[in-house]
Amino acid sequence: MLAHTLERVRGLVDPGDVWIITAQDLKREAESLAPGVPNAHVIGEPVGKNTAPAIALAARWIKEAGSGSAVAVLPSDHRIEPTTRFREELARAAGVALERDAIILFGIPPTRPETGYGYIESGKPIEPGSPFHVVNAFREKPDHQTAARYLSDGHHLWNAGIFVFPPGALLEEIRAYQPEIAALLEGVPGRPGEGTQDALRRFYGSAPSISIDHAVMERSRKSLVARAGFAWDDLGSWDAIGTPKSRDPLGNVIRGTALLHNCKNVTAFAEGGLVAGVGIEDLVIVRTRDVTLVCRSGRAQEVRAIVEQLKARKELDEYL
Repeated sequence: MLAHTLERVRGLVDPGDVWIITAQDLKREAESLAPGVPNAHVIGEPVGKNTAPAIALAARWIKEAGSGSAVAVLPSDHRIEPTTRFREELARAAGVALERDAIILFGIPPTRPETGYGYIESGKPIEPGSPFHVVNAFREKPDHQTAARYLSDGHHLWNAGIFVFPPGALLEEIRAYQPEIAALLEGVPGRPGEGTQDALRRFYGSAPSISIDHAVMERSRKSLVARAGFAWDDLGSWDAIGTPKSRDPLGNVIRGTALLHNCKNVTAFAEGGLVAGVGIEDLVIVRTRDVTLVCRSGRAQEVRAIVEQLKARKELDEYL
């Protein structure tokens, strides 16, 4: 997925200007998947602290590099198509962000009443016909009834977690709304080099675990939402595993080896072995080597609750 993300911006961003933030134990693998990206630009987090500390750190280093360009934050676990449309809209967002000193996030017109995503309520466009809108509100993951209302009202967009901003604008908001993170950034060298790992351990050891939405975006007066014209899904959700075109006439999608008979709206994923279903509807079935997951469609994001239970059961550590 990282390789796909890098390919998605090839020709738009020079590899030497790319920064990757990942877990420390994935740093070498990330380096191998990112030819042309300087190894010093692949940062291994000693501990995960959600998105705000990571984005603030990247903004600090990119600003210190003095390029004067906009920063694009691109999670690697997304399905986006077509790539050409995405590149066009990303470049356009960068221009608006620099012109207006704005923090732009992409909002996706919903295609289903998804309860696993956060939503953005969009307001008036910045000018007639513009895809860039004022942000009225951020909405937490809704229940099904609320998600259905969001789907029909035309004003609520999925929060894709894709941001574009001048690094100085983001750092200004960090100083205003997260002074603790801002102060910790002062202890990090202006660019990666000798002593960086020790500085990162201190920074991540003390930084709060908080998302960029909660830390900054929900309070910032610099935020705009760009209504996306490309197709998107978060591949962290099993419901998103199949594109609309990949589903059969009954709405089923299969990855791996599976047999479905008289089934409707079933997502079946098999990583080894066979998944078989008869007469079932609206289910996600995932079989891996040692774990099987079955849940109602639209509730796959709730697998996090199972993960929390696993973490509390030491005898089940092998399944994490």
